[in-house]
Amino acid sequence: MSTQKPGLSRRHLMERTPALLASAGMLAAQTGQPPAPGTRAPIVIRPASVPLSEQKLLQTVPIPKQSGRGVIVLRDQRVKVINPRGKQVGDLFAFAQYSAEEFIAPAFTMTRNRNIYLQIGKGLMSNYGNPLLVLEEDTSGRNDLLYPACSGSQKPGIPASIPNCRDNMQAALRAINFPVPNHPEIVHPHNLFQNSPVIDLDGNIEVREPIAKAGDYVVLRALENVCVVVTACSSPSVVNGKEPKELLMEVYG
Repeated sequence: MSTQKPGLSRRHLMERTPALLASAGMLAAQTGQPPAPGTRAPIVIRPASVPLSEQKLLQTVPIPKQSGRGVIVLRDQRVKVINPRGKQVGDLFAFAQYSAEEFIAPAFTMTRNRNIYLQIGKGLMSNYGNPLLVLEEDTSGRNDLLYPACSGSQKPGIPASIPNCRDNMQAALRAINFPVPNHPEIVHPHNLFQNSPVIDLDGNIEVREPIAKAGDYVVLRALENVCVVVTACSSPSVVNGKEPKELLMEVYG
């Protein structure tokens, strides 16, 4: 005689597992406590268990211009960030599931990979030295790791005067009930599609129009459970082809 309780069939449990794990990740983040010493396995850049072509589209998340959106992404799931009209920068943020105080940090990515640009197969490193994401595809081939998030000229006690990625990142976290880091001003993005090359040996940087065309995209795979936020950069300057535009985010698993 079966002792299985109604509503807890193996099929139902498997269907609910991603949502349950995502909820558990958010609860862990709300505690702000890292795992106990010795209980967290080292995070390594391992080969994908399944290719993107065999994963299902789980979420489609439009990102309106001058705004941001966040999603919980489980280990081995993928995030695809699409540039629907081209020439639009997307500020990418990612936080470890257990705490908003561990996040991908461009300085760690650059020094670990010995390169000032993102590279296929290389990790996006956290401020704790862990690879949280790995870049798998990049059809535009140009991203930036040098610029902080735009802040709308805000300063302590002075609110931003215009829409900006720092505020939009925080709003996106609050929208999915994920904690905002204690010091959001030090959480810097990996700037997808931004074209700001170093142009000479003196280290001068030039901000240019993005080379990303309509339909260009990047694909990132999660190396552990993370909260991913993408903001559509708000600047009306050349950095976005002089016109802020929308982006699109897709989650596969």
